[in-house]
Amino acid sequence: MIDAHIHTNWLGKKADDIVRHFDSIGVEKGWLLAWEMLEGLDPGYSHLSNESVFEAARAHPDRFVPFCAVDPHRRDAKEILKKWIERGARGFGEHKARMMIDNPDAVELYDVAAEHSMPVLFHMDTPHPGARFWYNADIDGLARLLKKRPNVAFIGHGPGFWRYVSGNAEEHIQEGYPKGEVKPGGKVVELLRDHPNMYAEISANSGLNALRRDPDFGPSFIKEFSHKLLYGTDCFTREHLDFLLSLSLPDEVFEAITHENALKLMRA
Repeated sequence: MIDAHIHTNWLGKKADDIVRHFDSIGVEKGWLLAWEMLEGLDPGYSHLSNESVFEAARAHPDRFVPFCAVDPHRRDAKEILKKWIERGARGFGEHKARMMIDNPDAVELYDVAAEHSMPVLFHMDTPHPGARFWYNADIDGLARLLKKRPNVAFIGHGPGFWRYVSGNAEEHIQEGYPKGEVKPGGKVVELLRDHPNMYAEISANSGLNALRRDPDFGPSFIKEFSHKLLYGTDCFTREHLDFLLSLSLPDEVFEAITHENALKLMRA
């Protein structure tokens, strides 16, 4: 299995701890993600640097696939991204910036990633009244972006993305993790159906909540988009794996989600 969303020095776990965790649940590799934001980065996240990713990947080259993150606000963002690619970055992410998802500065970085066959894994939140922060809004901008950049493989993650599995997401705009029945017409469903370059990973509370909030919706969604979904956790528990196992999915569906789709995006 491949965990498509993991961080080192996160939740008290360092690289060696993550490898032991992987061994305990049968994960072979993890996509090791960074986060860079120049202004207003919570000090609690400042250690999720590109340097820490590559340090862990050097220590365990057979267990971690290094990603890199570059804040598009940097004047020399493209050059910095290219340097990390030269050092061996295999993906761009976790892309988590305080701007619209289709901001031209960010699009320049997506283009560099596409030139090197690198997927772009982004965190999306929704700017709502009372929110302290938001990242990479909005879902309609994502739809425009997918049309303009069909050569870029985008992987969605975060509350502002996963809330839109339901057609009534706007009614729950101030809820981080909406509960209850999933209504038809969800924008995430439409994006996955309409755009070959749209993928999603199921990590954190956001992904897991979207899949299990409605027992009638989750299994059918997983089976329909098994070629578009990636197993990821953003944590160090069995919760996401146990949820997938509880569904008794066909072997080909489980294997696609837990490793084959990740391999495809890595051009492996």
